[in-house]
Amino acid sequence: MLVIGILAFAIGGAVISDVSPDSEDWSGTLKWEGTTPTTYTGEFDWTHIYNVWVEEGSSVQVEVIDGDDENRFKSCEELEDCWIFDEDGAIPGFEYIGEVSFMDSGTWQVEFSGDNNVDVMIRDDDSFGGFLGILGGGGVCCFGIFFLLIGGILAATMRDKPKAELSPVGSDGVVVVHGTPAAQSAESSAPSAESPPADASAGDGPPVASDGEWWENSEYDQDDSA
Repeated sequence: MLVIGILAFAIGGAVISDVSPDSEDWSGTLKWEGTTPTTYTGEFDWTHIYNVWVEEGSSVQVEVIDGDDENRFKSCEELEDCWIFDEDGAIPGFEYIGEVSFMDSGTWQVEFSGDNNVDVMIRDDDSFGGFLGILGGGGVCCFGIFFLLIGGILAATMRDKPKAELSPVGSDGVVVVHGTPAAQSAESSAPSAESPPADASAGDGPPVASDGEWWENSEYDQDDSA
């Protein structure tokens, strides 16, 4: 994801910075040119800006056929940018009069009318798409870095965590999970199997037998010897 974001960021930046302000392509590459009255039919993309140029001093009306408020011609007076190509991107003998704007990508017809035999052109400016590429690439880069940090934290946490082991079922039917804090506490408090049992108290056990036979210590033997 991080690599994809970096690539999108670089491509978007290249699209924006590829053209010099001294070039006629500063306002967009030539998409179409013709002579009034005429109608152009072509493919238009919502991420592109389509600037309209006509011969200086002419009067030309532009209309998007079957257009609406979101797919129409916008004059430079409406956009308040008639000056935008006075220096950078100026085209000798032509003047910028506005743009055809589309929110719905697809095939559209643009009609040019007014003065006859006037040269007109549509220039395709894709810098907005490059700007979107920069924004999208930057966002993807941020997500990539975030997921890398989360992955690093999880890896460090899992590495330090002790492994849990299951012991066989004992006589009481309980499975002990070794490696957990509860199991470690129980194992430390349990008596060792090798430690000897505690001595029985003197009053609880049977009397200790003597080394001799029982009859050697009987009263009958003592009487006979007397």
